[in-house]
Amino acid sequence: MLIVLAALLNACSRGPEPIRYGSDACAHCKMTIMDKRFAAEIVTAKGKVYKFDSAECMADFLKDNAGLASNDKTMFLVSYYDHPGTFENATNSVYLRDEAMHSPMGGNVGVFTSEASARSFGKDTAAKIYNWAELLRSR
Repeated sequence: MLIVLAALLNACSRGPEPIRYGSDACAHCKMTIMDKRFAAEIVTAKGKVYKFDSAECMADFLKDNAGLASNDKTMFLVSYYDHPGTFENATNSVYLRDEAMHSPMGGNVGVFTSEASARSFGKDTAAKIYNWAELLRSR
């Protein structure tokens, strides 16, 4: 009885899931998620988790699944380039498009905690900084 109850409680939980690097596939492009510096996740209001190999894949997925972006209970999480594997709220993050980033899908977007942090990693003179809304519009 306790095992069934534990399974039910676990099934009802709503939160991010650990990404199994080298095993989990991106929900958008189907590539294997390999690099902790670029990973992202969406957790829906009902608890469904979508995993991505990059923030730009997550943005492209949202373009095709607009209903997810409009639900205020949906969580959008990104791994920070300067703190690999640490997931934070995508809507409060800073995005740097820089040719030196070499993200999995070639969008060359890294995610940072602040604009100052992003600028410190920027190598390309044509690098551009985005916020969440600008990243979504740029896709």
